[in-house]
Amino acid sequence: MSKRRENVKVQQYTDIFLIRHLMTSLKNYHYTTYAHSIRVARLTYFVSRKMGLPKEEQLYNCKGGLLHDIGKILIPISVLDKPQPLSDLEYELVKIHPSYGAEMLKLLPALEDLIPAVLYHHERLDGSGYPFGLGIIPLSAQIIGVCDSFDAMTTKRPYNQNRLKSMHEAIVELKTMPYKYNCKVVEALEEVIKETKGDQMYFISL
Repeated sequence: MSKRRENVKVQQYTDIFLIRHLMTSLKNYHYTTYAHSIRVARLTYFVSRKMGLPKEEQLYNCKGGLLHDIGKILIPISVLDKPQPLSDLEYELVKIHPSYGAEMLKLLPALEDLIPAVLYHHERLDGSGYPFGLGIIPLSAQIIGVCDSFDAMTTKRPYNQNRLKSMHEAIVELKTMPYKYNCKVVEALEEVIKETKGDQMYFISL
């Protein structure tokens, strides 16, 4: 095996090893966020494939989906699990989690290329997102953002017991906001949801 191919193999192993390690840390810290991240990664992969993106981008987006909320390890559990509306200060704290995640990845050279997917997944096309209020967003972050929002709408959380939506309702809501979400991504997600049966969409192997 050539030295170059050997280095690529080591790099891939390092990516997988570090992602597993980070996801295990997230699982032990806050299982709800861990399970959410698994579902988002799965949806992100299927949506990327449905959009016909190259295999490398499908895998990149899936990895970004897994780690998109890794910065929440630095958010107090009392805030993550608060059933009442967050105070302004608590909400500002939660809004920092993409930046926290990006800073964590900066310390891990093998995962540095995932920073855009993690840092920008809460940005929106109309500039209403966070942490920077950008309007030009990497496609990876747009896909993760749509899948993240869909899962947040359709999965029970302490704060959304009275606002839980069916999958159909969530898709309809995403479609009504083309100024925030990429229409092509939402359409691809809708097709994925229609084609996926049972709990398959909630499983991904680490």
